[in-house]
Amino acid sequence: MKLYKYRSNIPRDIRTLVNNKLFAPNKKQLNDPTEMSFDDSEFLNLLGKNSTFSTPVKKGFDDIKHFTQEKNGIFSLSKDVKNELLWAYYANGHKGFCIEYNANIIMESYNYDVIIKDGKLEPNPLIHLVDVDYQDKYPVFSGDLLNKTDQAAALKCLVGTKSKQWKHEKEVRLIFKKYGYNEIDYRAVTGIYFGMRFGNKKKKNEVMQKLQGRGIKYYQMKFLPMSYKMSFDKIEDPYALAPKFIANRLPYEGISIIGIPNNYPQYEKYKKMANKALRIVSKEPCINKIISCRIITPDSNSMIAIETTANKDFKVFKKQDAMKIYRFDINITTNKIKQRKFKPS
Repeated sequence: MKLYKYRSNIPRDIRTLVNNKLFAPNKKQLNDPTEMSFDDSEFLNLLGKNSTFSTPVKKGFDDIKHFTQEKNGIFSLSKDVKNELLWAYYANGHKGFCIEYNANIIMESYNYDVIIKDGKLEPNPLIHLVDVDYQDKYPVFSGDLLNKTDQAAALKCLVGTKSKQWKHEKEVRLIFKKYGYNEIDYRAVTGIYFGMRFGNKKKKNEVMQKLQGRGIKYYQMKFLPMSYKMSFDKIEDPYALAPKFIANRLPYEGISIIGIPNNYPQYEKYKKMANKALRIVSKEPCINKIISCRIITPDSNSMIAIETTANKDFKVFKKQDAMKIYRFDINITTNKIKQRKFKPS
């Protein structure tokens, strides 16, 4: 899913991109004073009439309200890169630029953890995506929204509802577990759109130079002839042939290949492919250490699983390193490996 962030503070925002970060503000840092407003009067009235259950339920409600209004970060994006008002409001009257994000990459890189519930493994997401709903009245909070299996409905009520006056923004929100700067996979940034008043060619080239090697596409916004409708043209990147950006250079030479004995008939083939997988993972973003490399089921359905620890923004628990597992399918006939799409480990 391609989503867009309009930006006006050019030096700060380019620096944030170079550092593979994004800034997700909390409620107090957002520009709408009615943010996260909801009607809980009926719910609180019901609690008052059921004192037997009210204490633990009220605590659960206070906890989730405290989290959404004080702790979590909200990264607001738009579905529309050609929104005249957003270019005026958030991109300094076209003097700024707009960043194109692949939200799927951000979601996949964060939502890798699992929990055991009722004897089954279930995803334990670190980030949620909420498509903002627009209406005339505050959303009504009901006790059913405290059910943890319906997190999407609760987030829609608590952080994903705004006045209809904001409907033109076509907003989608990424809800992080902490506000402030959060690290992202640099590959999630797929495009930069320069405003019509951004500056001359030299200024644009300076941006492209700082972000070279990342595969980002660049565009120039424009108005169609005799029309208020907007469009854009692709800009040639003078650094398109620059060396590929490397996010990481983790050591892996001392990692043992687990799962097949040295005397296995095709051990050397597996070892060679495992080392290739290790080399790929050593350059992956958002991890800080390679822990192990394991060959699983050495036959026609073989797989390589490489365990790593995640950087602090991707940690599920403060006092415990989070484990991210990268998986590669093996084709023993062609001696090739193919990385699987990231799924919860």
